[in-house]
Amino acid sequence: MEQNQDLKNELQQDLRDLQHDIQQHSTFNIDVWRHSVRRRAIGMYRLNLACSVFLIISVIVITPFLLYENLWPWWLILLVDLLMISLTIYSLIVHHGMRRPDMNSKTGLLSLRESIQRSSQTPIRHKAIIYVVSGIIIALLLVYVYKNNPDRMPSKLSGGIAGLLAGLLIARRLKKRYSNLSEEIDELLKEE
Repeated sequence: MEQNQDLKNELQQDLRDLQHDIQQHSTFNIDVWRHSVRRRAIGMYRLNLACSVFLIISVIVITPFLLYENLWPWWLILLVDLLMISLTIYSLIVHHGMRRPDMNSKTGLLSLRESIQRSSQTPIRHKAIIYVVSGIIIALLLVYVYKNNPDRMPSKLSGGIAGLLAGLLIARRLKKRYSNLSEEIDELLKEE
């Protein structure tokens, strides 16, 4: 009878040790997962920041060149610059929540998820404004090129279409990355 009791105590101790090991392993995996999600969110924020800085520097460098060479009228350059600067500022504001995400609390995870959703899902009203202003600027640019230099029209048109397609492809890939990151945050929230 004592042997059975000793065996039973030994098995219970082994079971407690296994449960403890499983709990530690599970906690370790969740911590690694949190660190991975945090690192990717910060990486996406830094990528956005780098693109924003590049865009602002491009505007600062290209605008004087266009004005000096008199390639475009000043009012068209001003419209393009204002659109680029407003898009950059909006992007920096939207991505601000991804700068230093809090991964250890539920509110931090919810805040990060909200920031990612705002980054990947621009409101319809905002998209409409961007599309209308961009369309007007492109139409004005094409009319200007056609009026002043009709022989360069095909090259400008093909370059514009290629740039538009490349931009749409990049936006699609970024939206998929945002979606994947948002799904991982949802899974982490379920673990809480």
